[in-house]
Amino acid sequence: MLYMVGKLAIIRKYVFALAVFTFFTYEASLLFSIVNNLRPVADDYCLAGSTGLSPLGYFTYWYTTFIADVTTLTGNYFLIALPAVYLPYGVGTSITFIFCLITISIVVIKFLNIKVGDWKKSTLFTVFVFFYSLLAWISYWLVLGRGNSGNMISRGEAGDMVFFGAILNWQAANINYVILPLLALLIFSGMFTERFTRRNIILAFLAGIIIGGSFYVTASVFLLLLTVHLILEITRTEQFSVRKFRNEVVVIVATVISISFSYFSPGARKRSINYAQDVSIVDIVKTAAEGIFTWFSTLYLPAIAITLVMGAIFYRIARALGLGEFDLQVQKFVLIPFSLSFITFVVTKVSELYAYKAWWHELSSRTFLFIAVFSFGIYLMQIADVHIPKEFTFLTLTIFATTIFISVFALKQAESSIENRKLKWEVGPAQVTKDMDPFDRETPWVNECWIQLEQKRASR
Repeated sequence: MLYMVGKLAIIRKYVFALAVFTFFTYEASLLFSIVNNLRPVADDYCLAGSTGLSPLGYFTYWYTTFIADVTTLTGNYFLIALPAVYLPYGVGTSITFIFCLITISIVVIKFLNIKVGDWKKSTLFTVFVFFYSLLAWISYWLVLGRGNSGNMISRGEAGDMVFFGAILNWQAANINYVILPLLALLIFSGMFTERFTRRNIILAFLAGIIIGGSFYVTASVFLLLLTVHLILEITRTEQFSVRKFRNEVVVIVATVISISFSYFSPGARKRSINYAQDVSIVDIVKTAAEGIFTWFSTLYLPAIAITLVMGAIFYRIARALGLGEFDLQVQKFVLIPFSLSFITFVVTKVSELYAYKAWWHELSSRTFLFIAVFSFGIYLMQIADVHIPKEFTFLTLTIFATTIFISVFALKQAESSIENRKLKWEVGPAQVTKDMDPFDRETPWVNECWIQLEQKRASR
């Protein structure tokens, strides 16, 4: 009898693993379609077509005319410009999108802090995290867009569906508002540890340059976070040692240098002429207060709920597959991202007083919120795991099955929308969202960049 029970348990495990494999195979086919059909839009044309592609020439052009955030420029050059010119459009445009998914996956892996037994399990786990993160990421934005009308003034009739279109199609936005903020979070997560203390000082300096060159809002917020955290750590230390916090100080100094390099660049000076130069303290305080209350509207419950449940399902599947033991870093990837979502949103609204208002400025805040909620879902399921039956009950199975269905539907919607845009793009301009940014070739400045990009592709 015990022998039969043991056999059934093994069979169930293999059937479950086969079902998961089949599911992710289907997901991989949808991802392949997305990769094949993605096409440039708006800034993506200009970042590839406006200037030459020699590294020095590219950086000098943008430094003197538009932006000088060194990390942003590096991402634009390697993830957008070079692929757009030298690779087929589908593959070239998807490089940034795939890199975005890889960055999210790395954040999840760092949060789990998993101890994997061998390389086979490690590979399986990495693939599992990548494809599951894709599902959770797309689901969050689709549910947010379908259910929440957002700000009709800034987002048009589509409401928050503009976010869904942006994270799929607009690769310049993915670099600025997803990849770079998460890269800064990853760097911060490794700091204030014994391991970081032993790091080479040059690596610490490079880490600061990366943070400081990651768009001015992200750089400013992390500079504040690093400074506050350093002060708190020093006050908690009974025996202060310069060596203990040397690398953290180097990161902060390098961040300031990197921000200054961008802020005082010729390109930044030229852009600032078009925007407000003197903003009153009253306006800043008023905008910050409004930003605090407006941020709560981003906590759209259906999107948060499905992301939370997706995190819980992730934990149950990973445990069922026996992929390893988790040592969750809750403070670094739940509390910190949640705080960053709030702070980034408020700082963004204040910074718009010195520039311009745009819905895509909210993407980084919402990205941090996604990370916090998804990680929190995993954490809650770990706590509840000892109280919940190992076998799925009808209720849990219904909740999990419904959530997975929504996530697959979201990915299918993403694949269909990208394929439909590609068909329109082949014969003319193809806006992502009607009459809203990101614009396509129906807009003169985008069309000019498109012509320049086509000329570069023809002469490659």
